Amino acid sequence: MKMKKIKGFTLLETLVAMVIGMLSIAAIFFSYQTFSKAYDSVSNKAEMNSNARNALSQMTREIRNTGRIDPNSVMTHNPLAETYFLQKYTSPRGYSQYYSGADFLQIFYDDSPTTRIRIDYGLKKYKDNNETYLARTYMVFHCTEPNKCTLPIRNVDQIFINNVEDFQVVLKDKDGNEVTPVNQLSANIGKENQKKIKTAELYITTKSKDKIYKTKKTWKISNADRSYVVNDQHHRDTYFVSVYLRNIIK
Repeated sequence: MKMKKIKGFTLLETLVAMVIGMLSIAAIFFSYQTFSKAYDSVSNKAEMNSNARNALSQMTREIRNTGRIDPNSVMTHNPLAETYFLQKYTSPRGYSQYYSGADFLQIFYDDSPTTRIRIDYGLKKYKDNNETYLARTYMVFHCTEPNKCTLPIRNVDQIFINNVEDFQVVLKDKDGNEVTPVNQLSANIGKENQKKIKTAELYITTKSKDKIYKTKKTWKISNADRSYVVNDQHHRDTYFVSVYLRNIIK
């Protein structure tokens, strides 16, 4: 009886198979890394876009109501006509808790005969780092009679949009000219100027939460009254909206 000789792989064949296997694994790993980075980049940009556009949509609805006076208000006088219903500061002047260089915007309007709304927008730093976000303060004044009001709702400096780097507001009159100053620090000039405003232009620059680019990139940002340069690996986008203030200019 003849024994059949069993042949195996030679050393050379084994080495070739190992090299091919290692190249295949490396190719798969490289493809995965490339796909993962591309996905992270697209995901970051999509999140930035969604957050900013949703926030601007809400801001547009709120700012459009600025200066609204309810005809059936329980107040016996015209409270919004006798105070500042629209104020803009360049931080930190006026409100030192906000980030220096960006703008601060405060609005008032009547929501019903017994309620008045106050909303603030400004840039603030997170508690645990130097990054900034757009903060929103929302207050409801419930009034039962003149000068007798309570604050049933008071949400202060909530995170409205994450990773916002700049917030600028430009207030313009019916001829398209910028109106400034519009705040209490400018006394009667600021009070009279708020009555001239027809539109509010908002500029919001957001930054990706993660690093996207392999190497540092130089960004030159110019929004309204502020310009600055940043050099890092994050992505940025600036979003703009112009709001018609229907209750102010006649």
